[in-house]
Amino acid sequence: MKRVAAVALNTFRETIRDRILGVIILFALAMIVASLWLASISLGQQDRMIKDFGLVAISVFGLIVAAFVAASLVRKEVEKRTVFIIFSKPVSRSEFIWGKFLGLAATMFTVLAGMTVFLFVLAWMVSHSASGSLLLAGLCVFLQLLVVMAMTMLFSTMTSAILASVWGICVYAAGQLSHNVLSLSRVGHSAVAHALSTVVFYLVPNLSAVDLRASVLGEGNHGVAGLLAWSAYLVAYLVIALFAATWIFGRKEF
Repeated sequence: MKRVAAVALNTFRETIRDRILGVIILFALAMIVASLWLASISLGQQDRMIKDFGLVAISVFGLIVAAFVAASLVRKEVEKRTVFIIFSKPVSRSEFIWGKFLGLAATMFTVLAGMTVFLFVLAWMVSHSASGSLLLAGLCVFLQLLVVMAMTMLFSTMTSAILASVWGICVYAAGQLSHNVLSLSRVGHSAVAHALSTVVFYLVPNLSAVDLRASVLGEGNHGVAGLLAWSAYLVAYLVIALFAATWIFGRKEF
């Protein structure tokens, strides 16, 4: 456990100092501030516009970090041959994968927490009322991106960093639409389409199940029990993905 923590801490220090990460954060904050302009031209919907546009900005820029940084974590160490130095010490390949993931997860939490708090303050300045659901929505975005990170790291053990990033983004998009695909298949009468959509629904992580944007905007309500159940499902999904990444990476020859 100490070796995993050491790898995680080193990964956190490395990624938090990354210039690209700083640029992404600045762009995300600029997008959130831009929501104030959109709110100013809306008709009595200032609070709604700020929250909606802000959560979208947080999700999009968080996805960029999750997909592109996660894809290069393992691949970069292999290409630079620094992986040999790491494995010359008493660090196993599974500890290396888990440490990298936890380190990037800590970075992701720091980035999303900063952007979510910033959005919370903006919303409070406009509506003069606190919204705890906005903070919870940011936490759910973090959970969604953890799944994307785990899947991207899995892909990075099998292919190039660019393809792993693309596949990670595809997982996020599919996870947002998987429930809709299943619902649409029930409208038709094709058994084949229904069977295929059911398989896709269970294989692709249902990220939309923990999307609280509608609840924040007052358009829906997520039950606590259902939210906890789907959160546990996503945690199990990312753990399985990391075990698969560990298994594949452990059988690679360098």
